[in-house]
Amino acid sequence: MSNDLVKGVIDYFKSDHWQEYIRHLTQKEEELYHTHMFVWNRIAPDSIDKLFTGYFARKGMALDRKIDILTPGAKDVIAAHNVHPHDPASSLYLPHLDWFWKYRPDVIIEPSNPAEFGEEGKNILAWGKSYMENYLKQFDFKSVGPREEREIAKYFQSAHWKKALRLVENPLYNHYHFNVELNFEPWILKVFAVEALKEVGWRVDHVVPCVYKGVGGKYQGKMVFLGAYPEEVYDIAWYYTPDVVIRPTTFEFSGDLPEDGDFRFNVTRIKYRDELVQRDDYITLTDEQIDEVLSKV
Repeated sequence: MSNDLVKGVIDYFKSDHWQEYIRHLTQKEEELYHTHMFVWNRIAPDSIDKLFTGYFARKGMALDRKIDILTPGAKDVIAAHNVHPHDPASSLYLPHLDWFWKYRPDVIIEPSNPAEFGEEGKNILAWGKSYMENYLKQFDFKSVGPREEREIAKYFQSAHWKKALRLVENPLYNHYHFNVELNFEPWILKVFAVEALKEVGWRVDHVVPCVYKGVGGKYQGKMVFLGAYPEEVYDIAWYYTPDVVIRPTTFEFSGDLPEDGDFRFNVTRIKYRDELVQRDDYITLTDEQIDEVLSKV
């Protein structure tokens, strides 16, 4: 079994599925921001963490930050979230990866059948500059003048914003959406948010525009904050409301709610992740097996 196990992991890293993600990292056609991948998997989360960390270090793209193992709100799904390679020689942002899996006892690691487990009929997707430019064209964003600046600044002193920061520090959760309605270009939101974070002593490595399956199962905008201190990933998920500069959402977005049921936020729960991991019969690789895999991929 040991030889079959190592071979199965090696085969995945050599597969077309994984190599397509490597193409996302190395292509120079446009700046890509984010990738989703979907697999069947039986390798334990701790081993996945070690494999990814070692793999990218050997490829000269050491991870920029820790990997979060979380449950994204879909039944029986776990993710290696925010796998973020960094190439100091590249002028482009390298897309961070969410590697989603469902446990399958009859596989080692294999690409999923996208008809059963995937997104938009695919088991690998990417979003980048051209996608986001086209996505944002559908909205009639309003100009921001002095009055609007005051309203935005007021939001970043609000109870909603302060509660958002407390959620990031809550040990029950390991990913967070702060849900707002707005009518202005989300890059402006990023500028105000980074400044507000600096005021409380927080630092951000990167802020990346993206989309996710939001209200009504449709793609919805968000700004992804890759925090340096604290080292957490939190998103401001936004919904375009033409006559509102900015406010906490007045209706529920998609995702799990915090313990108090406040629909203005979504979170991923560590307890549910741990229950899923303990439920299934995952295989933990030895350090020797991990080294063998990495030496051959």
